[in-house]
Amino acid sequence: MDPSTTKEEFRRRALKKLVLGFVGFLLMAGLFVGISFAGYMPANPFMLIPAGIPFVYFCIGSVELITGRPFQQLADSWMALKGWQRGVIGTLIVLLAGALIIFGLALVFTFMS
Repeated sequence: MDPSTTKEEFRRRALKKLVLGFVGFLLMAGLFVGISFAGYMPANPFMLIPAGIPFVYFCIGSVELITGRPFQQLADSWMALKGWQRGVIGTLIVLLAGALIIFGLALVFTFMS
């Protein structure tokens, strides 16, 4: 983070990234739904990779907004950890994300039936 940037300015920029990423993701999803209704399906699934770019921007904005630190600074801190530390923390993050997904699906299917 630039020393001249205040916390409010940084959070505002992070929120802007989050919103732009979300809007871009919705536009890409709408584009692909419209294309699929027109009957076109890409022959190569790798053609769909650019559709993920707005979602990545959304994720970066949300991480910056939650932590209050620039993404590059977080990446440098992550790389400064020892390999076994990254392995343990990364595994815990993946397990927590999986548990949240399963819990969310259980809630959805519990209230939908």
